[in-house]
Amino acid sequence: MLIHMERTGKNGFTLIEMLVVIAISAILLAIGVPSMKSFLERNAVSGQVNTLLGTVALARSEAIKRNGPVTVCRSENAETSDTPSCAGSGSNDWKIGWMTFLDRDGNGAFDPTQGDVLISVQGAFGDSNSGGIKKNATNTLRFRNTGLLSSSSTTFTFQSASKTPSRQQCVTISATGRARLIASGKSGCEVNTP
Repeated sequence: MLIHMERTGKNGFTLIEMLVVIAISAILLAIGVPSMKSFLERNAVSGQVNTLLGTVALARSEAIKRNGPVTVCRSENAETSDTPSCAGSGSNDWKIGWMTFLDRDGNGAFDPTQGDVLISVQGAFGDSNSGGIKKNATNTLRFRNTGLLSSSSTTFTFQSASKTPSRQQCVTISATGRARLIASGKSGCEVNTP
């Protein structure tokens, strides 16, 4: 007479299995987290570069379309004020935001009573993955009615929060008003710590 015993399976994990899974997860996290930080920083810088390129193209085309000078300037209150103003010359960081306006009298100051028209605003970049946006000269860009810059070429330097040179990008705007992106370390975008 054979007695058949049924095996009842136990559901669940043993302590050793759970510790192995936790150890493997910890190793994968240790490998993945630095890569994620790098990815987020590169994306923050790329987003800001693309925003500035869009602003430059808009300002240039509006100057031609409206047959008048268009100014782009740093502005701390562009999003919050009914009559925003250009920021002073105390700092050169464009991360605070900027505004674009038709500058009828060409004085570089936004004054709606003089016929100036606000075209667009860009608020501050609050992203913790961004290190800053520096311009190599004045705090304004002014496009003539022909689409040309009223000054010589200028360069913006974009950096990540970690100031890693390989994540730096530059945008150069030529005297003709055209913008181009330059990778870090290339001529015109030397490694810089703003």
